Amino acid sequence: MADVRLAVDIGGTFTDIALEANGDLITKKLLTTSQAPATAVLEGIQHVLAQAALSSIDVNVFVHGTTLATNALIERRGAKTALLTTGGMRDSIEMAHENRFEQYDLAMVRPDPLVPRNRRIGIPERISANGAVLLELDEEILAAELATLKSDGVQSVAVGFLHSYIDASHEIRTRDLIEQLWPEAQVTLSSEVCPEIREYERFSTACANAYIQPLVSEYLQDLETRRRALGMRCPMLLMQSGGGLGTLEDALRFPVRLIESGPAGGALLSAELARSFQIEKALSFDMGGTTAKLCIINKGHPRTSREFEVGREYRFLAGSGIPLRLPVIEMVEIGAGGSSIARLDKLGRIAVGPLSAGSEPGPACYGRGGTSPTVTDADVALGRIIPDRFAGGDLTFTKEAALAVIETSLVTDTGFDLETASLGIAEIVDENMASAGRVHAIEQGCDITDGTLIAFGGAAPLHAVRVAEKLGIEEILIPSGAGVGSAIGFLHAPAAHENVRTRHIRLDDLVVDELSLMLKEMLKEAEEVVRRAAKDSELSQSAKAFMRYRGQGHEITVDLDLDEIFQTPSPDASHLQKVFEEAFVDEYRRLYGREITGLGVEALSWVVTVTSTQKEPAIENGERPEEAVTNLPTVLVSDVATGAVGPAAVIERAHLGSARIEGPALIVEDQTTTVIPANYDAWLTENGHLRVRRQSAELRRDPVETSSKLKDLQRDIMWNRLIAVVQEQATTLVRSAFSTSTREAGDLSAGVFDPQGRMLAQSITGTPGHVNSMATSVQHFLDVFPAHTMREGDIYLTNDPWKGTGHLFDVVVVTPVFHRGHVVALFACTSHVVDIGGVGFSSASREIFHEGLQLPIMRFAVDEVFDPNVVAIIETNVRDSVQVMGDIHSLAACNRVGALRLLEMMKEYDLADLEALGDYIIRTSREAMLTEIRALPEGTWTSSMRVDGVDMPLDIVTELTITSDGIAVDFNGTSPMQPHGINVPMSYTVAYTSFGIRCIVGPNIPNNAGSLEVIRVTAPSGCILNAPRPAAVNIRHVMGQMLPDAVYGCLGQVLPTKVPAEGTSSLWNLLASGQWGNGRSESFMMMSFNSGGAGARPGQDGLSATAFPSGVRNMPVEINEVVSPLVFWRKEFRPNSGGDGEFRGGLGQIVELAHGGDGEFVFSATYERVKHPARGRHGGEHGMTGRLTLDDGSPVAAKGNTTVPSGRRLIVEFPGGGGLGDPSRRSRQARERDRRLGYVTETKKEDP
Repeated sequence: MADVRLAVDIGGTFTDIALEANGDLITKKLLTTSQAPATAVLEGIQHVLAQAALSSIDVNVFVHGTTLATNALIERRGAKTALLTTGGMRDSIEMAHENRFEQYDLAMVRPDPLVPRNRRIGIPERISANGAVLLELDEEILAAELATLKSDGVQSVAVGFLHSYIDASHEIRTRDLIEQLWPEAQVTLSSEVCPEIREYERFSTACANAYIQPLVSEYLQDLETRRRALGMRCPMLLMQSGGGLGTLEDALRFPVRLIESGPAGGALLSAELARSFQIEKALSFDMGGTTAKLCIINKGHPRTSREFEVGREYRFLAGSGIPLRLPVIEMVEIGAGGSSIARLDKLGRIAVGPLSAGSEPGPACYGRGGTSPTVTDADVALGRIIPDRFAGGDLTFTKEAALAVIETSLVTDTGFDLETASLGIAEIVDENMASAGRVHAIEQGCDITDGTLIAFGGAAPLHAVRVAEKLGIEEILIPSGAGVGSAIGFLHAPAAHENVRTRHIRLDDLVVDELSLMLKEMLKEAEEVVRRAAKDSELSQSAKAFMRYRGQGHEITVDLDLDEIFQTPSPDASHLQKVFEEAFVDEYRRLYGREITGLGVEALSWVVTVTSTQKEPAIENGERPEEAVTNLPTVLVSDVATGAVGPAAVIERAHLGSARIEGPALIVEDQTTTVIPANYDAWLTENGHLRVRRQSAELRRDPVETSSKLKDLQRDIMWNRLIAVVQEQATTLVRSAFSTSTREAGDLSAGVFDPQGRMLAQSITGTPGHVNSMATSVQHFLDVFPAHTMREGDIYLTNDPWKGTGHLFDVVVVTPVFHRGHVVALFACTSHVVDIGGVGFSSASREIFHEGLQLPIMRFAVDEVFDPNVVAIIETNVRDSVQVMGDIHSLAACNRVGALRLLEMMKEYDLADLEALGDYIIRTSREAMLTEIRALPEGTWTSSMRVDGVDMPLDIVTELTITSDGIAVDFNGTSPMQPHGINVPMSYTVAYTSFGIRCIVGPNIPNNAGSLEVIRVTAPSGCILNAPRPAAVNIRHVMGQMLPDAVYGCLGQVLPTKVPAEGTSSLWNLLASGQWGNGRSESFMMMSFNSGGAGARPGQDGLSATAFPSGVRNMPVEINEVVSPLVFWRKEFRPNSGGDGEFRGGLGQIVELAHGGDGEFVFSATYERVKHPARGRHGGEHGMTGRLTLDDGSPVAAKGNTTVPSGRRLIVEFPGGGGLGDPSRRSRQARERDRRLGYVTETKKEDP
């Protein structure tokens, strides 16, 4: 019997069908019927079967991938869902990470949780981090809550209890009761869908599964019925996000695993091709109508992960979507597809995506009523798409509509003409995709420049060569049937299942028999699942562990050797420990270029995978033919690299035969077109795949022939590239840093400067206090070491609070970049190290000399070799020298990455220096800011804000003046400096003051020397905001983070419709230390970044439990309980804490914690807003003040150390944000929502 395989991939714009039979591949691309996805599926199936002269009964393998699960989450079309969770923890999925993923947008909103607060029910029960039952499940209360949910019409229930990954008994018992009392409800257990530590991600995954389960089940069962009615008898297999096939039964139980199934198919196709062509490294590039996905393929296999987000609502930024912890092929996705919309930004530059025209109405050239210019419209305008060959000629194409919409939207008298605007769309989208590829490679610890780009999807072949050129990749592979690549990838996907368990094990405490038993149990469970989809196949097994150095906050994935673990007799524990440690160190070194000696290693989670063994593809012959095809018809095509318009040969892909074609050329086929520029040639391999290769290393650019309009466009592209370079720099720092404040919370900065010390670009990742103070820090370095005295290989360093970023914990590293023998740029970065000696992170210091080791601006390395004497001084004067020096290595490494990427750009654009580009960036940004400022009324405004201080209240007095030349802020009248570590160096004052202004004035203008230049900040020397050396500045953030609110007191008078009310502002970090107790002699220290409520915003309520102005993230409760003996009995919103108003202030939170054993602990507080609340604005009420007590009512100091006795609980009530506008104007709907969700209770709130 012939092997007939059929695959279907439903995407956001197109539905792709691939049929493989008798050695032939037949494909079909149709527009997705979004309202009834099965309609296009069945139509496509019937089309390819008819073309192959087959019937449905002939199909013996049917594989389906669908976006239905993804779309149900994005469009919020799921079931009415409830969450049963540990009492006191119901707000975990709404608090998320307590951070803002977009620093400068005050209107930023997090996605609403899938389960609203009134259907998140806390059930009394508690299991500890080691599996001990601290509180039994209260079945009586559970039964009562189930009755209420049932009567409320809930259809699906997620169950998520703390530490259920280690003991699921309470979750299992809860399901048993639901099945007894409410059998029609569908139930998802977090311990089954995601048995891993980190409660937010696990609960979110469980909620997502429960939310989409009824809808996806209905769709799949309907499709199965209709498919069977066609006569198809083979089972339906479902593509899963991790790259394996599952059964219909599996999909009905865990539909969340279907998310990202389409991109997984494309990565599998790339992996199979890499193996058949013996390609060591490849970058899989899938560009469709809506998004582009990139995935690194190493040694013929894509890397997998267990964490991703779906439905990123805010420009595809991390944190703006729903987090899921599931097996997934590791890839990066950006809003760059054929239907991505182009526009002009505030600076008149072309920007592309992430908004998409989709399939309805689609690009203007579709002739379906599209009115926005898209990438496809640009491709048509540039001559790269032949209208009657697009989508097999099924669409009514109109080039005139494409030209018209580009001209209407992007062409201006002083800006771009039609041709340059079209070029600009293509170049910008290609630059965006190349930048995403670079960052992804850094995250994976991989250099892809010597790899191959494998491009598929309807739009990818149009852009593949240019993206490869920008990445430095010389060879491109376009698979046969590239337009439906994901569907083809489905055809040969293996059945697979990944099983995970969290078991925190220190390798020096390893018990081999216990580990072996657990892994065998996991493998057995996984095999049972795989056998349902691959009954008789040979199976392979593999295992991984998520490991880290002890004390780190982030794990890396390490491959394990099962044969080593399962050998007979059992291996010695010390031997296996050594094997695991060596594997961990090898992977750590591969990712970060170094290892850290002297620290133990621990594993947090363990993963096993069982996969059906697939036949290895035959080795493909794809050598370049000597004969070149000639005398082909031509069309006029614009070359985006040079701007030149010239003839390009046109050939059907099927007609290329055994010859090669030299560019410029278009190779056309039904579903896509491959663009071959000059200096490249292309040919078909024996199985019909298209290989494209650069002919010479010379870049295709003649600066003499480049038009002035194109040069203007290239300046904008280089500007974007600089921003991408510093983001890559920051990503390197995050991935390699040791301190949790950098790796988990993002407490860092990164930027590039010209030789005069002007900041040209900053990374998106980072905190305002670091970024804006570092902007002036580099000039201090140049004062000591002028550029002409610098040498290649030099590395400079300081932690001087007055010449760095405000306190000794922040180390600034500066590295010069040389090109053609001259300094052309400086890369700088900062991160908060774990220790610097002295009194530690507290307000107890009286002067800088109490606070730790001071490192003046110095040449720290010559030829990139650190000065051993300085290293010895650092190591001798800090408590944790391994971590501190490790972070300094990371700072140097990230600057090195930035320098390499900058030099690549300068080579690509043949730049001798950055002078002209830098002048353009600074001039354009400065003028854009001045335009914004000149739209404001001129004048002077004053305000004052009283804060708690330590011994006495302090006043921050602000005067803001607006003129046509800029904004000036003066803090004359502010309280004097204090004999405590809360004083602020001027650099930090400037940083947070300018940040506050930038959030209101010109927030979309890139942050650089030009945009900052028009903001001038002064404060009298000796006041708390300009504390000269040797003032104590240890916790300068306590005052410094209040400054945006201080400035808003003035700006609120100027722009009353744009300025928020006051918020908590200063972070409320939880810092506790002590002994583990219960016979364990070790000490512990736990630090978690946490936040109160932010102020209400114009038109919006304030964000609850969210950091502003800082952008750091919190630490999960489960992680905190693993690394300390503390138990968090409560962590949820504090009702009534937000100030009332037309728009309510954000809520604070309540944290209740205690020692889980027989010990006491010391709690270190550095809190504001305990005596003086966040004030409302324009009639809005003040937020509630914060409060600290023990559970017996004893007060706890808001600044300083308190010992919490054994058996007592500490209760921390965080402040709320101020309200905005007259409370009488708050809408009835908003008040009803507040009461329904419990944000506001009927009880009158306390006076602030």
